[in-house]
Amino acid sequence: MARQGFTALSFVVLLAVFEIGSCLRCYQCNSQTDPSCADPYKPQVPNKHLVDCTTQDSINYNIQFLRSILPPELTNSIAGATRYCHKIVLQTGTTIRTCLDSNPSEINHTCRSLENAASKSMQSIDPSFKIKHCSVCDKDSCNGASSAAFSVPLATLALIATYLLCKQ
Repeated sequence: MARQGFTALSFVVLLAVFEIGSCLRCYQCNSQTDPSCADPYKPQVPNKHLVDCTTQDSINYNIQFLRSILPPELTNSIAGATRYCHKIVLQTGTTIRTCLDSNPSEINHTCRSLENAASKSMQSIDPSFKIKHCSVCDKDSCNGASSAAFSVPLATLALIATYLLCKQ
């Protein structure tokens, strides 16, 4: 009995270690250049827009496509900053899904910054750049369509636990 408990505990620790080392993956697209990015989000190729938020491609995307829409403090990457998945919908209906730096103590920091920037320049801001909706999340693929998430480590743990319990 003690041996089975030790085995189960070892698997739990091993799975936890694998999860700690993973990188955040978010959808990154813009419905102006790719209509499949709009809501409801239905990419023609599964995981087509899914990127690792730590890559230079993610940072370059923000600089290239979002610099004219977002304040510079949001598009310029800060070394070592925590990155989160964002979904931004403009008043025009344009949907932007991307990774952006954010404050880990306040996950909605980016959305609040967007609201503050818009309120400061209400008269001068181009109506096509006004924010209709902004959301931030910290799970893989969370800025896509709402769907049930499947966790391979938890499914594996459930299978092992079931096997060990049935074996008794």
